[in-house]
Amino acid sequence: MRARLRLSKDLRRSLSQGHPWIYDRALEPARLEPGQLALVADRRGPLAVGFADPDSPIRLRVLSLDPACEPDDGWAAERAARAAALRRADPHLAGTDAVRLVHGEGDRMPGLVIDLYATTAVAVTDGAGAAAFWPARLPAVVDALSTAGHRIDRLWLRARRSPGRALIGDQPPPLVAVHEDGVRFEVDIHRGQKTGLFLDQRENRRYLRPLAAGRRVLNLFGYTGGFSLHADLGGAAHVVTVDQSRPAIEAAARNIAASGLDPKKHELACADAFAWLEQAAAARRRFEVVVCDPPSFAPRAQALDAARAAYRRLNALALAVVAPGGLLLTASCSSHMTPADLRDAVAGAALDASRRVLVRAARGAASDHPVLPAFPEGDYLKLLDLSVE
Repeated sequence: MRARLRLSKDLRRSLSQGHPWIYDRALEPARLEPGQLALVADRRGPLAVGFADPDSPIRLRVLSLDPACEPDDGWAAERAARAAALRRADPHLAGTDAVRLVHGEGDRMPGLVIDLYATTAVAVTDGAGAAAFWPARLPAVVDALSTAGHRIDRLWLRARRSPGRALIGDQPPPLVAVHEDGVRFEVDIHRGQKTGLFLDQRENRRYLRPLAAGRRVLNLFGYTGGFSLHADLGGAAHVVTVDQSRPAIEAAARNIAASGLDPKKHELACADAFAWLEQAAAARRRFEVVVCDPPSFAPRAQALDAARAAYRRLNALALAVVAPGGLLLTASCSSHMTPADLRDAVAGAALDASRRVLVRAARGAASDHPVLPAFPEGDYLKLLDLSVE
């Protein structure tokens, strides 16, 4: 049954420009079920159709600005076909068989992510509303993606509080092998972070390659070695990978071997990055290139102040081990940290570390992670290439 919701704030301009979220504070109280369809209106009339998430601050995710829209299988297939066409026309995706086919709000399919690893697709929903709305429509979505040229033999639906389940085809193997510009990754789609691999950093891994030639490279929060392997193939003299997860470090070792690289060029450390950096600075270790790609320190807006302090401290520690004239590539994947916040953290870190830095480039997520122009929250990944004096 479709609910009718009334706005308590004027969001007509925001919605018409394409912002896909309506927060609880902007709606008059109503009883809703997760995933329930709702028609949203203001005093001037209907505005949008979306699905509800009654226990989330994001109370409704907009599906269409057409009040008559019926978001059925046909609607879902049409949205998926558009997303697939964008990927098929994207030259940045040449050289890899690991692609984000559906990027939630960016593809106007809110709350849904689908990543393709070879011929295994992994779907993840964001929140109880998306978990209730999308599964019934996923067969139509997958059919549209396959028809558009992306072969999908199986679809694995991951869930935060359950082991996941196969919606199409059989259960995937423990590891799925994929390729990226000469690198081979064995992806754990059952237990790995996100859907198993950080696809959003793909073009930044490529960016690192020529910067690493002949240099000592440190990869902090290295996970399964993505930046490390690309640094090696770019001609790095030596690569150190630090991650506090033992399974991640073991996976990095497997990926080094699977990619045919020399393990003697790699040093793998299972350690907390903050503590490792303190010890490295005390030992006067220096690196010409440092990559710092931490997890989100601000998963919620309330954590933003603590996150700013954490990014500042982390980058100060990282700057202490950059050789004079070296580079620091530092990232933030928190949507609550704006580009200005990250630059402020870096400026404070440089002051704390008594180093001078210049921003050579500012980068973001890979091109298969599109962003709506009226939705800055979707532009979550930020990376700064810093020259360090």
